[in-house]
Amino acid sequence: MGIRLIALDLDGTLLTTDKRLTKRTEEALAEAASRGIHIVPATGRSITGLARKVRDLPFVRYGITVNGAAVWDMREELCIARRAFSNGQALEIWDFLEQYHTMTDACVDGTARMAPEYYRELDRYMPDEPRRFLIRSTRVPTEALRDWIRDPEKTVEKFNVFFEQRREADRLRAREELKQFDYLAVTTSLGNNLEINHKDATKGNGLKALADYLGIAREETMAFGDGENDISMLSQAGVGVAMENAAALVKNAADFVTLSNDMDGVAYAIETRILNK
Repeated sequence: MGIRLIALDLDGTLLTTDKRLTKRTEEALAEAASRGIHIVPATGRSITGLARKVRDLPFVRYGITVNGAAVWDMREELCIARRAFSNGQALEIWDFLEQYHTMTDACVDGTARMAPEYYRELDRYMPDEPRRFLIRSTRVPTEALRDWIRDPEKTVEKFNVFFEQRREADRLRAREELKQFDYLAVTTSLGNNLEINHKDATKGNGLKALADYLGIAREETMAFGDGENDISMLSQAGVGVAMENAAALVKNAADFVTLSNDMDGVAYAIETRILNK
């Protein structure tokens, strides 16, 4: 079977380290799309935080967001599949996290929200400007965030927790203690963070939900990623591709490894494996 759907992690995969979509990569995606292949961003970001340079590409219609917690038909503004926390679960996790010295945000009803005071402390949690820019451009400052989380009318899809670089021991302890909550999936993508979703909210499940919706067989899907939160997607896809800059456990889950995100690795794999260039 030929490939009919390509799912792409954004940060560290499709985008360069300084958050650019290169001309070569855009052209490779456009040519693949012209052959009838769905080009699907698959990201830990919320639907409102999806990079405009990607979302506005004319051939991008579907998106796997919040690590698979919400799968969207963006053209129709239709949520195809959602796997979120119950109200009680969301409040339980928020209160648990408050014991740590962290910068914590919550994706509520498709929007990533963060307390305003954290914007003044980004240097403590984000060691470089590209990541600080990522936070500033994808989070909405929100007062009294706990009130949003405890509101039964709202849906919480994900928590993202950042630890100061010097508090790595706290990050590891928190990850271990989170195992007491058997309804969680806990991954990391930026080194000093924890991404906390419902256990059914994975990029792999998001890819399967979208492929089923579109009538596409598993063997007809390809996925690219570099982080721990991409492993389920690489395993679910017919062809899983890890970036050269990926961690070893991600490479081990892939069918093959392409060039790094700063060397047009996505474009190279599509050109050589699909476009036969």
